[in-house]
Amino acid sequence: MGDYRGICISGDAGSGKTTAARGLLERLPGWQRVSTGGRFRNYCAERGLDPQQIFALPDELHRQFDREMSAYLRDSERFVSEGRLVCYLARELDDVLRVWCECPLAVRAERVAGREAQPPEVAQAQLAERDRGDLRKFRRLYGVDYHDPAFYDLVVDTVALDQEGVVQAILTALGA
Repeated sequence: MGDYRGICISGDAGSGKTTAARGLLERLPGWQRVSTGGRFRNYCAERGLDPQQIFALPDELHRQFDREMSAYLRDSERFVSEGRLVCYLARELDDVLRVWCECPLAVRAERVAGREAQPPEVAQAQLAERDRGDLRKFRRLYGVDYHDPAFYDLVVDTVALDQEGVVQAILTALGA
């Protein structure tokens, strides 16, 4: 796969990160999926914490998790990892392809509303609040905006491209 041993996919909630990761894994036998959200939920459960209260959790807890996730990315092979901050965590890893899934809020809200069986306007308000909260948290923790294109090798428009088009764009960038 070219010079890459891993793929990190970032984007806002509902942007298509997980869909892209699943599609890639169907085309990359032997590769494994690593969900930073799943790992974070396990990390919190081990400590008796509620991950739904992400904004209220201590900053040091986030930093410790991010250090552990960074070490995992540094030491692993043949992985597809998705999460909002994962490309920032992999920013110094030249052998990891970093992908941003671009998708406007209104489209993300439609996707989430369908998945969660809720009205789109409710989903949009919840996503907008989550976006603001995550941006504030990551700026406080690291002084970064995870939307910054400097963290990404590839930006895919998940509205203009269907799942197969997104997967193909990433595989092309990967050199597959």
